[in-house]
Amino acid sequence: MRKAFIALAAIVVALLVAFITFSQQPKYAGVSMPKDDYQHLKTSRSDIKALISNLNKFNYKKQATMSAVEKDADKIIKNNRSNLSEADAQSLRDAVYGKNGIVTIAKAAQTGKYNIDGSVASRFHSAFDTIILMSVNAINKSSAQRADIVAQMKSDLNIEQAIYQIGAKHEE
Repeated sequence: MRKAFIALAAIVVALLVAFITFSQQPKYAGVSMPKDDYQHLKTSRSDIKALISNLNKFNYKKQATMSAVEKDADKIIKNNRSNLSEADAQSLRDAVYGKNGIVTIAKAAQTGKYNIDGSVASRFHSAFDTIILMSVNAINKSSAQRADIVAQMKSDLNIEQAIYQIGAKHEE
């Protein structure tokens, strides 16, 4: 009888621990967030990685590479715009399609018949900063927490190195 009671107590404790473990909110950069926000963040990171990858593959002679860059950029805008204020949504669109936006720079390279070298790639820094900030702003309105998440996301994506590699690929 005593062994059965101990076994039952162990099962109850194990179930309680499992419940607590699975019901906790996920964390990113030390910030707890709802599961939907965490999933949004993972999607944003994936979308930005895809954009970086396609910028790295960009070749002005191949329209398909330009189309891939535009598709990725549109996906980033689509996945974030509904959760942003109008001003933030406009900032995101400007980072992609504005005067110094990523797609605008790539289109200029395609029109001018040159690939993205170091001097061209260096123009991506502020656009990627804005994209990351707006992706995080879409899920978190606390400026202190947002700064931590942005810093961690830049680190995880290794943005500086990725931009350098995009430019270095076509240096001669």
